Amino acid sequence: MKRITIITVLVIAATLTSCGKIDESTVTESTPAVTTVAETVTTTAAPHTTSESASKDESANSNEEESTSTASNSENIGIDRETAVSNVKELAGSGAKIVSVTEGTSLEGFKCWVVVVEPVTTENGPDTVTYYSGYQFCYPDNRVQADGQQNPMMNYIGNYSNGRAMMYVSCIGTDQASIVITWSGNVADSSVWTMSGNVTATNEAVTVTYNNCTKESVSYAGDGSNISNTIEYSDGSGTIEFMADDNKAYWYDSQENASEGIPFSYYNE
Repeated sequence: MKRITIITVLVIAATLTSCGKIDESTVTESTPAVTTVAETVTTTAAPHTTSESASKDESANSNEEESTSTASNSENIGIDRETAVSNVKELAGSGAKIVSVTEGTSLEGFKCWVVVVEPVTTENGPDTVTYYSGYQFCYPDNRVQADGQQNPMMNYIGNYSNGRAMMYVSCIGTDQASIVITWSGNVADSSVWTMSGNVTATNEAVTVTYNNCTKESVSYAGDGSNISNTIEYSDGSGTIEFMADDNKAYWYDSQENASEGIPFSYYNE
């Protein structure tokens, strides 16, 4: 009887031991499922990182393109946007409000920044004034005042040539003119005279008298790139007469007789 009881106890113990092993195996096999879930979560998060990176790249590219575009405009015009606006403010006054700044051309055809300004006071005057601000020039487009007075140079603005040089003429206000003359001795060297002065008119001619002429010598490399710019003088004086009978301009330069007496003819091109 005791032997049967002992055998029974051993069988029960073996059974319990076997059950315990099965449970451990079950727990061990189920563990990888948790790891798999964690891996899935990690994989799902990856696209968000990629999206953020792409967004940053697009923003960087956009800023780079905008910077390149602005630099390109400044190179084409010869003056950067900030300097052009600063020059306009000196003429219009610090209280003037800048309405818009765009790339364009001046009245004589030079590339420049076109700056629209609300003047400090608009009493008996226009609500806005347009300024042309470019390389070595800045002036308002107020050719006709509120009282209807017109600059006498209005009949002569435009381009002129004497076969060796080009002359570009524009108005400043109602009684002044801006003039730029360019001459190229060869493909590597050129000279530029820039001046402005008061305008007087008679039945025979309109005359510009100046004493602020700047002469600049420019040198270029074989590929057309600029090598040097040298200011020869900045106090040149003289007159330019625009004759009514032949519609030609005669430049009398007191500094060096640069035109050598050769008149400039109107050149509409």
